[in-house]
Amino acid sequence: MLPYGEKELSVDVPEKNLLDVLRPKELKIERNPDDIIREAIRNPIETRRLRDVAKKGDAVAIAVDDHTRPCPTDQILPPLLEELYSAGVRDGDITLIFATGSHRTVRDEEAARLLGRDIASRIKYVSNDCWGDDFVYIGDTSRGTPVHIKRVFYEADVKVLTGDVEVHYFAGYGGGRKSILPGVSSYETIQDNYQRNFFHPNSRPGKLDGNLMHESMTEAAEMADVDYTINIMQTEEGILGAFSGYFDSVLRKGAELVDEAYKVTTAEKADIVVTAANGSPHDIDLYQAYKALHLGLDVVKNGGVIILVAECREGVGDGVGARNYEKWMKKYETKEIIQRELGKKFNIGGHKAYYQLKAMEKADIILVSSIPEQEVRETYRLGYAGTPDEALRKAFEKMGDEARVTVIPEGLTTLSSVKK
Repeated sequence: MLPYGEKELSVDVPEKNLLDVLRPKELKIERNPDDIIREAIRNPIETRRLRDVAKKGDAVAIAVDDHTRPCPTDQILPPLLEELYSAGVRDGDITLIFATGSHRTVRDEEAARLLGRDIASRIKYVSNDCWGDDFVYIGDTSRGTPVHIKRVFYEADVKVLTGDVEVHYFAGYGGGRKSILPGVSSYETIQDNYQRNFFHPNSRPGKLDGNLMHESMTEAAEMADVDYTINIMQTEEGILGAFSGYFDSVLRKGAELVDEAYKVTTAEKADIVVTAANGSPHDIDLYQAYKALHLGLDVVKNGGVIILVAECREGVGDGVGARNYEKWMKKYETKEIIQRELGKKFNIGGHKAYYQLKAMEKADIILVSSIPEQEVRETYRLGYAGTPDEALRKAFEKMGDEARVTVIPEGLTTLSSVKK
């Protein structure tokens, strides 16, 4: 079964063709999520407890994940708020900031779901509008990126990051510093960071040290003077671990747990890879779901087929990057042209068009999605199928009846590779 939005779709791979099913390792969850989170809050890494950082009357800004992330913010916030209340902080002192980066604003009904209806009804929340005018310039990174941070976050007395740690296809891992850049940064800052670091060979999944994208994001978070971070790491079964304290140490602890669960190997590359984008909210739109396709490239043969299963109920997406992705797929024919244009002036979203066209040079791609067939074929130049089984039939037509198939049900977070 393959996750698809809020439901699952089946795919019938003949036993003789099945090479592998790549899943996260089944790590046992021995405690309930509330206990895991509370223990992390009580035992921060390289910082004081939050209740010892904050004091009565302090303005507190808490960055939280937006609607495109699966982070259980509604489970993190109650014990986190209790910690603040014990220091004398009141609801009226707190601002929750959806760290949307260049994504669209979080809608009120989404905020109620993400934060919990009670918290959303009594604590102020805002979204980062990267095009807005409410940013503070705090200096340049060592590589020259000008850092503009949302004013309400930067000017708070206590600055807190929340989120989850998972594989990221060019930042190495999501989590930690990512809540600052791109999370609460201006478009200029986000764009410049991409411009300077995107094409570096170490800007890739599963790598932090030597990853220039990660290092620039880390500098921005240091400059923003973050006081405290809490991140969780989860599997489809629930929260596996939580860490709090200094943002970089929290990220690295989370990344270790991600590797333990999500780094998997297979004996050989497949002729056909069937990958799903983890279901909702990861496959909310094509801009997000593409990441599963990107991570599947390492285990498909040159000239093979990748089937991407992703509902994409919001089409390509409604953020700045998603709209640019669509425009650039319509405007430019080859990855070489796009790379040249990105070198002149980086375009967030244009980079995804570059990635896709590069992927299409290695494998044929068939999309199973709610996006209309004409749009899939004409705008995104992908093959189309109504179901995973239909897509698999088309893949066999190209690769032959003996083609070997690898299935990756959680393709957006599974870091798969061929065993050396």
